Parts: sequence; structure tokens; C-alpha cells
Amino acid sequence: MSARGLGTVAFVALFAVGLQVGILVKHSLQVKAPEAPEPVTCPNFDHGAALDRFRRLLTFPTVSSKEAPDHATDHEALRGMLEHLEQSYPAVWQTMTVEEVGAGGYSRLLTWRGSDPSLDPVLFISHYDVVPVTPGTEGEWKHGPFSGDLADGYVWGRGTIDIKFSVAALLEAASVLLAGGYTQPTRTLMFAFGHDEEVGGGLGANVTARLLASRGVRLAAVLDEGGAVLADGMRPFVTDMPVALVGMAEKGYSVVRVVLRSPGGHASMPPIDGSDIGTQVWRLYSALLLQQTPTQLAAPVTDMLRALSPYAPPLMRPLLANADARQSWLVNRLLGFAFRRLLSRDTAAMVTDTIATTRLIAGVADNVLPQEGVVSFNVRVLPGHTPGQVVEHMQRALRLARLSGAEVKLVEATAWAGSDVTSASGRPFQLLRQAIQEVWPRPAGQPDTAIPVIPYMVGGGTDSKHYAPLSDGGILRFIPFGLNKTAGDLGLIHGTNERIPADDFRKAVCVYARVLELMGSDWSEAGGKEKPAAAVA
Repeated sequence: MSARGLGTVAFVALFAVGLQVGILVKHSLQVKAPEAPEPVTCPNFDHGAALDRFRRLLTFPTVSSKEAPDHATDHEALRGMLEHLEQSYPAVWQTMTVEEVGAGGYSRLLTWRGSDPSLDPVLFISHYDVVPVTPGTEGEWKHGPFSGDLADGYVWGRGTIDIKFSVAALLEAASVLLAGGYTQPTRTLMFAFGHDEEVGGGLGANVTARLLASRGVRLAAVLDEGGAVLADGMRPFVTDMPVALVGMAEKGYSVVRVVLRSPGGHASMPPIDGSDIGTQVWRLYSALLLQQTPTQLAAPVTDMLRALSPYAPPLMRPLLANADARQSWLVNRLLGFAFRRLLSRDTAAMVTDTIATTRLIAGVADNVLPQEGVVSFNVRVLPGHTPGQVVEHMQRALRLARLSGAEVKLVEATAWAGSDVTSASGRPFQLLRQAIQEVWPRPAGQPDTAIPVIPYMVGGGTDSKHYAPLSDGGILRFIPFGLNKTAGDLGLIHGTNERIPADDFRKAVCVYARVLELMGSDWSEAGGKEKPAAAVA
């Protein structure tokens, strides 16, 4: 090609790149932060007394276990805790219909009847079971795991983060509203408190959801755990203010087991053909490294990036605003690669199905070659994906590793698909965002700026999966407390020295009180008359 021809090609290429960049920049300028609502004053209540009620709730060791017939390990503690709730929030128990549900009657369903029965209810979910303390680590706690101590500005104990916090804050918020004369919402509000969420919710939330389904109940929206306020921002996108993350979807869950078989024999004469269990495990892992699960940057992660773009540094905004492949296929792929390979394990899990080894079982003696080995994988799949897709991926890896005698087993009892994605343009999210921005304190030095409320994806599982088929407005996953990622707060979840800032309980009561007011109103576009009355018993 002549020099003139090369120059023409170069000019066209540069023009195309410049045009694409211009389109990206133009589109990024169209993405604006939502207009911040005016701050709302929190109703008056005795924060000290409320905090004491929460702290007392933490002293009951309500550990759940799959091995227990009703998933409760300490029935006396569970009954004592339920009695504490009834005695601590008498106005709630007198106003709402309270039902004992689930195995042993240990879960609770509370119904606050609205004045307009044609409006579908909103359901608030929480749970009061907790995970056990790892044996041998009790001495590492600065304050006892079931002490409920108030020290150094924190409340300490199991359940502070996950999530007796929201049980107490929701009941306290309802009590505050009742004391202030708010005796009946327009739309029915329901609280479902489970006793076995930490082991899947099969005998608590699942039973409650089936009860609602049998009554013909349809839900306008569901609010559960999953998101929080990141007190130190969301690096590298937002560094100068807290960010509230609301889970709009959650990953699916399953356990996949690969069974490997070998002739075995005396350990003094290991095989030379690669048939021993150890070599087969190595071949399997090599195949999984060579054939990794695909990268997919999709909703709600793309919704998250788009919502973050107005708050991000200027150079990042065109990329974040165009994260959706419909806006720019190239930007979507570049961001997906960065999330998977360049940032952190948190971001990597947002863009792929994860396969993590949790157990390796093989052998009967130190001098005997195993005849069988079992590798257990904990699998988390993206929204819209199913555990069966990971089984197929594992089978392809076995073929690549030439392990024809291996067997892949999906543990069906633990498997569920990735959830649907709740729309960030829907009224439930808008109302939750309004409540957070009205009530949560403004960033330091920025009195006119409300904190960003950002959609995101929850990596873990919640009880909301049991209620998803009943909800027409989707599921929002958020607890109004702050976590400082830089300070290591995420490691406190299910960990040693679980604690929460004491003042965050006051903030949570205020936010929940406003959420209950907004969700309890008639916020349907057609004035609440478009659907028949739900049969809320």
C-alpha cells in the first residue's frame, strides 16, 4: 500500500476512535445524579432505652443448625428471646397480628393491616438466628460473643451485623411510629422473622412463604438484608463520601462434588500412569485453570457502575456511564476484564460464576493409596444462571483433563439459581433511596449533598429467595448501618469480634421509620385500585 493509502487508513481509524470517544463522553454527560430530597427530621425516641433492648436481644445464643430437627440448637434461648421481643415491643404486639410459623413455631409473621386492602402488602424480612462461634476462638473476643456489651462506641456480639440488628431496628421503628400517632398505614406492611436463615431458611422463611402463597398473597415489594452503607466510600469510584449499596439481585448457590476413582494400592509403589488420586486432582485443577468460567458484566453490576458515574472522578465517568454492552461493547469488555483480573476478589466475583474448593476427602491410612477422592466445590452463579450450567462446565473440565472415570454430582438440596434483577427505575427502589437520602447524615463538609444510593449485586444468599415468586415489585436488600471496608469490617461478618457502631442503631431506627411511612403509603401509579385485594389473613 502506498504512503498515501496508509495515511488514509490511519486517518479513518483515528476518526473512528475519536467519534467513539466523543459518543462515550456525550453519553456520560447525560447521566446525572438524582436530585437529593430535603432532609427529614427523625421522630423523637429514647435511643439509650432502644439500644438496651437491642443489646439484650444479643445475649440469647440462638444458633441454628441443619442437624437439629427444627434447626434450633438451644430451644430455651430461642423461647427466651421471643419472649423478650414480645415484652420489649408491646405496642407492636398489640397493634399487629402476630403468628407463630415455621418448625416449632419459632419464626414470626407480623401483619400491620393497611386501611386500603386493595393494595398489595410490602414485606420486610429479617432473621434472629446466628452462626456459631468457632470453637477455640472464644478467648479472642474483646467482649463475649453473646455479651451485648457497649464499649468503645460499639455494640459487641453475634448478630450485631448479621442480623438481629435489623429485627430490633424494625420493631423499634414501628414502635416509634405508633407512639407518634401513626397507627395504621395505607398499605399493609408485614414483617417475617426467620429462625434458620443461616442454614438456608428451609424450616422458617420457606414455610412462611408457602403459608402466604396458600392465602393468595401477592407482594408489592420485599426488603431484606444484603446491602449497607460503606462508610469509607467505594474505592476507586467514590472516595469522598459514604455510599449506600442496595442489593438488586443475588447470586445462586450450590455444592458440586467431583468423585475421583483409582485402583489404589501400596503407597511404596505409586502408579506411573497418573491414575492415583493426587495426580487426578492436579489434572482437574489444571483443566479448571485453563478453562475458566466466562466473564459477564451485566445487570445489576452495570446498573451500579452507571449510578456511580456522576460521583466518580471525571476520567472514569465515560467508562462507567457506558458499562452496558448496549452502549459500548468495547467498554463493557474492558471493564469486565478489569473487574476479573485487575481489581480485587470482590469485583471478580461480580462478573463470573465462582467455583471454590471447600473440601478434599481421600484416603484411609498414611501408607495406602486412596481408591476414591471427593472434591467439594462451593458454587455461586450470576443472576440468570443455574447450577446446572456449572455442572456442564465441570464436565467439560473433566474431559479436558482426560478423567473419564470421574463423576460430577450436584447436591440438589443446596442448589438454587441466580435471582432475577430488580429494576432500579421501579418505585420500591426510588422510595428506599428517598428514605436513605432524607435521613442518613450528609457527608462531612457537604451539607447539600445526600449520600449516593447505588444498586449492586449480593454475593451471598438471603431468605428473600423463598419470597421471590410472590413479589411483583422485586426484592431490595439493604440494612441501614455503616461498614468500613478499609478498617476490615467486612471480615467481622460471621467472624471474631463482630460489632456495630452504637450510633448506627439510632440511624437505622430513623431510616426504617421513614421507609415504613413511605412503603406504607399508596405509591402505585394507578392510585392503588388496579389490583384485587390480597387475601392477607
